[in-house]
Amino acid sequence: MTASAAMSAGGPDAGRRWVALGVLVCGAFLTNLDVLIVVVAMPALRHGLGADPGDQQLILAGYQLVYGAGVIAGGRLGDTFGSFRVFGIGMTLFTGASTVCGLAPSAGVLVVARLFQGAGTALMVPQVYRAAQLLFSAERDRRMAFAVIGAAMGVGAVSGQLVGGWVLAADVAGLGWRAVFLVNVPVGAGALALLPWVSGPRRQRLPSAGQPASARSRPDLDLAGTAVAVGTLGLCTVPLVVGRDLGYPLWCRLCLVGALPLAAAFVRHEREVERRGRTPMIPPRLLRSTGFRRGLALLTLINSGVTSFLLVLGLLLQEGLEWGPLATGAGLLPAAGSFALASLLAPGLARLFSDRRLLCLAAAVACAGYAMCAVSAWCGAVPWLMAALGVAGTGMGCFLAPALAMTLRTVAPADSGAASGVIASVQQLGAALGVCVFGAVFFSLTGAGVPWLRAFALTTCAVAPTTVASGVLAALWPVTSRAAPDSSGRTHGRGDTVPADGM
Repeated sequence: MTASAAMSAGGPDAGRRWVALGVLVCGAFLTNLDVLIVVVAMPALRHGLGADPGDQQLILAGYQLVYGAGVIAGGRLGDTFGSFRVFGIGMTLFTGASTVCGLAPSAGVLVVARLFQGAGTALMVPQVYRAAQLLFSAERDRRMAFAVIGAAMGVGAVSGQLVGGWVLAADVAGLGWRAVFLVNVPVGAGALALLPWVSGPRRQRLPSAGQPASARSRPDLDLAGTAVAVGTLGLCTVPLVVGRDLGYPLWCRLCLVGALPLAAAFVRHEREVERRGRTPMIPPRLLRSTGFRRGLALLTLINSGVTSFLLVLGLLLQEGLEWGPLATGAGLLPAAGSFALASLLAPGLARLFSDRRLLCLAAAVACAGYAMCAVSAWCGAVPWLMAALGVAGTGMGCFLAPALAMTLRTVAPADSGAASGVIASVQQLGAALGVCVFGAVFFSLTGAGVPWLRAFALTTCAVAPTTVASGVLAALWPVTSRAAPDSSGRTHGRGDTVPADGM
């Protein structure tokens, strides 16, 4: 069955595919926006709800903790029940929790609602990657799909402070900080309203590409593997997210150490599940795929650098230069705009360069941007710093979408949900690790009395090697990458057709 035939039978027809991707991308945008938009509202939350430092920490970190711990399970649920169905549940949960956040009468209610927001995010994000893999069979369309996803997620991440600053400055309907959460509601409601149309009529679930026609049963859920995976990710995520503010107490270090044997137990369990002929949470063949492992390393490096750079930049503008929330958000616009534009241009550039050359070129541009940022900040030339942010954003934007596409190209469609969950989890952990390491560098410099601009310059120099390493790893990428075999033993690479499989 061809891709278009499968889509008309069990998913959106050709005319709805891009609209379907747009609906899913709304979720990816909101989930990244929500990470930083709350940072801007913290002073207002402290005043309006009387949130103490512990409450503030939970409001900020609780969302990321649940998201990071649950995203792999969200990916496998997409393989089991279909991406549109799981996305709809996740968006409903996220939108409802956002409403509760905006109406919260106390800090405790807000903390709990933020946890549910994180759960909704863990369900939504893997479906976006999975949709790009399954909705589009043509390599050119897939590249553009990943470009749109990369642009939306990048802009969501870097524009959180801009949107938050504007919402607080405008004081929409006198809502104050509550509007920061309620801004999610109309977008979520619109996505949910469109979801039944883009997902098409409810039909029998189709087998994934490469499976025999008789294989129409859903993959069974590996509940024990899910529990161990969530526990392992929790032990990794909690210390990275909250450790810095707590001074990395002993229990944080014990959590990181304890994650190692739990991860080993998870791998053994998954192999045993596969040996018994059942569906593992993460198919071991994914982890045996050299291309997939290489892609995970690539995404970990780039996310650790980009996220920590943007965090330190926001701190510099808001606290070091004492810009207001709106001005701080505007200061991030050069990075946001160039990132989005470069992401959308990346598929066209990929037709001129090979994937490896494009990634190497993007890494070089990003490194040049970092160097310009460091020199401008060291010299105190803030206008030149704004221009340098545009160069850095261009390199980052040209890197992310091709890296995602290259990584998922090595994965069989039957494993696309699990792979998407792993990728999203690795991105989250990479970002947390980068903030942990480079945030510590930045705060140690400012704590030692180094001027803010020079501390930013030195931290940027420390961040740049992550991009250099990404470029080197991309240069070593094989010319062609074969997908991991699915349960039928077949592989799926460039040129294979994939069904929407009931999405």
